[in-house]
Amino acid sequence: MIVFSSAIAGSDRVNLENKTVKIAAKNGKKIEILNLIDEMVKAANKTNPYINSRNLPNLDIENVRILKDSALRELKSYIDKNPKKDYIIDGHLSFWWRQGPLNLINSKDVKLINPDFFISVVNDPKNINKNLQSKKSWEDKAVDEYEIALWSELEIYTADLVSKFIGKKNYIIGSSEDPLTLFELMYKNDKPKAYISFTIEHRKSGYEKLDSFIKKIKKYVIVFNPKAIDIGAYKVDENDRIKNLIFNQTVRRDFHFIDQSDMTIVYLSDLVYSSGVDSERMHAHFTGKKVLLYFPFKNYSPFTPYFVDDMFENESKLIDELKLLAKRYKEGKRI
Repeated sequence: MIVFSSAIAGSDRVNLENKTVKIAAKNGKKIEILNLIDEMVKAANKTNPYINSRNLPNLDIENVRILKDSALRELKSYIDKNPKKDYIIDGHLSFWWRQGPLNLINSKDVKLINPDFFISVVNDPKNINKNLQSKKSWEDKAVDEYEIALWSELEIYTADLVSKFIGKKNYIIGSSEDPLTLFELMYKNDKPKAYISFTIEHRKSGYEKLDSFIKKIKKYVIVFNPKAIDIGAYKVDENDRIKNLIFNQTVRRDFHFIDQSDMTIVYLSDLVYSSGVDSERMHAHFTGKKVLLYFPFKNYSPFTPYFVDDMFENESKLIDELKLLAKRYKEGKRI
């Protein structure tokens, strides 16, 4: 199995991947992480020792693509010679350089490596900026958070394009996501995928219930949790330009979570209005996805159950339903 992991510099995806490798090892699976950019730098250093991962995009774009072609051939040769492992290939599909996009990976490239699926690992720009500034290669470079956000979405957009070209999926995963999610995407094809929709403005007690619920349902479904990307700092950001960009990206990203899932589970343990939850369940409903609602209250509006398939006042009954749906999915039946 080959997974192509796309993310921008500073996204902290390696931490997620390394934890996934450890889970795999405990389950008798061998995963090796290969880095496309490191391989490109290695190829460049054969003739120019001054090239590194930071200044690589300074090269003429045709030279960058020649290095990329060489690196991909090396990686493909290595994988072919070592077939008893599974691989995660780290790489950028594009660069955001000097305030503009540079394409790196094309259709020919994805045909060559033919990954089983892609992942786009995302982090919020403030954390990415902090991670970059902690690296020696970036410590003297000012990084614009607005451009970080643009590059991040460019990676997702490019991953969506190239994955569809070869008929494969691109999954967005938050950098703080439980690594079990990536492990199960690789090895649990018979398990349905679920997006968990909830009110971000939960009280602390609400989050405790939510986290406990998510832990329980992971036995039956692969969970995508939007809390794995923290945009809280932007809600009080005084810069409207970047706030609006982050907010718009968040909506598109959460809809992508729904699109890459088999169902959406709406968890409303608190009566706190959320325009996000309303929009997400409507998006799931209008795209033909099953929508399950946990709503432990007696009184509700006529609109509450309208955009859902089943509503549950009792959490254990919802979990029973997920158990049944997981069984049907494993049997190859529609859920």
